[in-house]
Amino acid sequence: MADKEDGILRIHVYELRVGMCVSRLEAPTADSPFLLDRIVIESHADIQAIQAICDYVYIDVKYQKSFSGAIPTRNTEARKHLSFARSFNQTANTFQRTGNLIKTVMDDIRFGNQFSVSEVKQAVSECVDKVLENPDTMLLLTQIKDQDQYTAQHSMNVCILSILLGRELNFSMEDLNKVGFCGLMHDVGKMKVPLEILNKPGSLEDYEMDIMRKHTLYGRNVLMSARNVYPGAVDVAYDHHEHLAGTGYPRGLNKTTLSIFTKLVAVVDTYDAITSDRVYQRGKPHLMALGILVKGMGQQFEANYVTQFINCIGFYPQGNLVELSSGEVGLIVEQNKADRLKPKILLIQDGNKNPIEEKILDLSLNIADASGKRYGVKQVIRPQDCGVDLAKYYQDGKFTKEYVVVG
Repeated sequence: MADKEDGILRIHVYELRVGMCVSRLEAPTADSPFLLDRIVIESHADIQAIQAICDYVYIDVKYQKSFSGAIPTRNTEARKHLSFARSFNQTANTFQRTGNLIKTVMDDIRFGNQFSVSEVKQAVSECVDKVLENPDTMLLLTQIKDQDQYTAQHSMNVCILSILLGRELNFSMEDLNKVGFCGLMHDVGKMKVPLEILNKPGSLEDYEMDIMRKHTLYGRNVLMSARNVYPGAVDVAYDHHEHLAGTGYPRGLNKTTLSIFTKLVAVVDTYDAITSDRVYQRGKPHLMALGILVKGMGQQFEANYVTQFINCIGFYPQGNLVELSSGEVGLIVEQNKADRLKPKILLIQDGNKNPIEEKILDLSLNIADASGKRYGVKQVIRPQDCGVDLAKYYQDGKFTKEYVVVG
């Protein structure tokens, strides 16, 4: 434990206790800290969320919150729309158009046809505009996943997440368009992998894995043969499975030879792959994926890109499902920049996991549940584990409705 300095104390995450005020998180393998606003620990779930992504934190020892006061009771008279409701449909249309385009591009590549580079660039440009206008909606849309369309949807998600991370890193408009193009096209080489290997439900044999890993070479060749492709996208397609320590494939390159965009796409590519269901594995929860990224900092992933990615999407990103301390289930619909552990949640199931009339719950208001206890997040859960279909919520217009506010 470090000495106190100006009221700030560095402690290990396993020393965290309810009531402490965390002023900064520290990366376990790098000197640069995570950037975030002050957060107050109010539950064990808050502690677990921080433990998932770092080893040390800095606490403000002058601040200690007491939880003995009265908790506001529930009042369901107010009604409101979700913060992004007004522009949701327009943003979702851009997302869907680009998703349909990448499916067409991949079909063209599979059948040996030329694809329209200009159309891809235009679609990426529209995505950049929508990310800058409405990042919350674009982040939410990356969570509406379809296992049967994994490769195309994964490419679309990596495009959006790359733009979001580039925005966090203050990239220029030109670089946002370039990194978005890189993200969208990074896996096009998979269209040259035989379908029986690409879609195999079980573990791959060694020879099948060798073929699968050639998708990086195939992607390089596809993009090199196309006219007017941004050259950096060729590098990303070829190198996005390389590691900083030189332990990746196909060439065992290290950090000195990998491009900035390759390092960035590698982070978001891994995150989306880990959190997605595929034919051979179930996706892992968000916080577990962040923990894997953090453990790979310095050896596999650029540390700064991991920390900035966490700053960008938060502990509880839009589109993630959480089980609350009450047993109720809710969908995160808005982050709280002032306190990352208290998002706004759309309640969708009761404590017995039965559907209810949806209501908005703002955890920052410290509202009591039906038993009189303060609401808090118990754990992040997968939609499949509680029978929730996010695609149906989207199709049924749930993100543009007006809701009762619990308050």
